[in-house]
Amino acid sequence: MDTQISNLLKSVSHEQMAELWEKAKERNFEGLDDDRQRLAKIMVDHEDELIRQFDHADLTYDPELNPEPDYDPFLHISIHTIVETQLDENDPIEAVAFFNAMRRQKYSRHDAVHLIGQILGYFIFEVMENKKPFDLETYCKLLTIYKSRDPKKLSELLENEPLLSETG
Repeated sequence: MDTQISNLLKSVSHEQMAELWEKAKERNFEGLDDDRQRLAKIMVDHEDELIRQFDHADLTYDPELNPEPDYDPFLHISIHTIVETQLDENDPIEAVAFFNAMRRQKYSRHDAVHLIGQILGYFIFEVMENKKPFDLETYCKLLTIYKSRDPKKLSELLENEPLLSETG
């Protein structure tokens, strides 16, 4: 599973995401492999909230020149795609258990995926910015811990999570 994350983050550049966005806007999924098709469909799902960011994203973004962009819609979509893949493949099973717990609390599918993405985001940062390997064990522990916590407090809980300070 951690290899999937690394592969997705490495395999799709901002330029390729921009090309994919053009296809997604036209609902043209023809010729796309399964991974790219999943990305394009997730872009469509986020169209209302992200259309301006997609259409005006800085495609020449260089993390060495600007390591802290205000918002990266492509990273958002990548994380969403990783979570959807985890759910589709039941790997890790803790993501599925967390997702099901959020659905039982009446969160929409989309919102439940975003909650998992909030947790996943901390680990993606470690992979991308600090060049650390994906910590699957801690990720799974947090999914297990937080599936029974108040999702409205997730951000606050994660900011103070001792397991995250141990990884970073």
